[in-house]
Amino acid sequence: CEKHDLRIDLTCEDCDEFICSQCAKTDHKDHDWTTIPTAGSLKRRELRKTLSKVKEEDVKKMEKNIQKATKLMENNQQCCDSEVSKFQKHYEAIVSKLAQIKKNLETNLKKNLEQKNAEVIEKKLDLEKKTKQVMDLVKFLEEKHGTMSDYSLIENLRDLRSLVSNTDIDIEKGDHSVRYRKGDINNVLLESMMGQTLNLDEITVNETHSFQYGDQPIVAMEAINEDTCFVRYLNSGNIQQVNRRSENGMKINIIAYNVYKTDNGDVYATDYANRSIVRLSPSGSVSTVFSTAPLVPWGICQSTEGGLLVTLKDTESEPLQPDSHSRRLVRHVTLTGDVIREYEYQEDGQTRLFTLPYRVRQNGNTDICVVNRTSTFTGELVILSFSGSLKSVYLGQKLMEKFSPTDVVCDKQCNIIVNDFYNSKIHLLSPNVEFMKYLLTENEVTNPCSMSLYNSTTLWVGDYHGLVKVFQYKT
Repeated sequence: CEKHDLRIDLTCEDCDEFICSQCAKTDHKDHDWTTIPTAGSLKRRELRKTLSKVKEEDVKKMEKNIQKATKLMENNQQCCDSEVSKFQKHYEAIVSKLAQIKKNLETNLKKNLEQKNAEVIEKKLDLEKKTKQVMDLVKFLEEKHGTMSDYSLIENLRDLRSLVSNTDIDIEKGDHSVRYRKGDINNVLLESMMGQTLNLDEITVNETHSFQYGDQPIVAMEAINEDTCFVRYLNSGNIQQVNRRSENGMKINIIAYNVYKTDNGDVYATDYANRSIVRLSPSGSVSTVFSTAPLVPWGICQSTEGGLLVTLKDTESEPLQPDSHSRRLVRHVTLTGDVIREYEYQEDGQTRLFTLPYRVRQNGNTDICVVNRTSTFTGELVILSFSGSLKSVYLGQKLMEKFSPTDVVCDKQCNIIVNDFYNSKIHLLSPNVEFMKYLLTENEVTNPCSMSLYNSTTLWVGDYHGLVKVFQYKT
């Protein structure tokens, strides 16, 4: 300020002028004025806001993450304890079996011991009896031979020789005859019996391609090779080959609820309209293999025991409301349609296995995995032994929406991959149908409808909005 030679650090609100503190007291004493903020004061204001944000938001977020980390450690410990408990129970089961085997071996040895000793005791008692008879006769002859007639002496000597000759009992044949022969301790076999640890982080999926195939739900997929897949969207009257570069190929006019490529390269499909199983040739022609009438075929796959597995339903009752006359089953058939076995009821012969068997896959361990739709919005994964007994039912995890599977595949390690439509997840299950982890979540897939796994390396996923994604699958 030229007038007072002071630093101008105030603003007069009434005059809209910059003034010094002396001017404020004299020329502007009745006016409103404020201090001009300095760079330092501005920084301090900013610092206060920053510190307030750090305390109210960042620190709380950090504390929340610390709590999450603590909880994760607790969950990890529980998971580890659970896995240790599993193999401990398995170990105890093996030891129990070994103990029973050991007991059987001991029983065989002791049984032979009792049998042999019983034979020896019998021979011993007989020998003791004859020994007494011999000694009695010897004593009699020693005492009476002088007074005996020649004829009597000869008779007694003959009896003595007969007794002595009959005491020649083969004691050696009473030897313990059972011997233990130890088996080989095979480390590979022992490790196989005990099982193994599996690092779930090593099972990965990485997206390699994605493309749009219309805007309808992709309801059927079957990979022909790493590059090409049969695809059908909802309400479509055909299936089409597409590759990972979104290039469309051969189109086949057929309403196929499901398509499956066998190990020898044959491609079969369920022809809904004609109620039959058809074969698709490389040229695109369709030939009927056998009829399933009056039942409608839905899912199809190759059986590890030869032939095909087909899911079937009647058309007389509501799809999701079977009555006492409804047919809902999985049928094992030859390639000419001859029925080998049907899976329709539990072992009691009365309780239904399925409401609507939608998809079927046979695992490498021969288990039959069936996606069973139980309502419009829910479903379950039913696992049957090849003999037909119900092994387990997987109902998903406790998530926002109920479990809603629509497709299932199995890898070469016999792991099971099943989708969860409404929760936008794909579950990875062990061969024993234990949840291992989410293979894909809503970050990678949205409402997955169908899947196909080629050679346990390439996973195709089609979603509700026509998006097809291709993933590299590693185990």
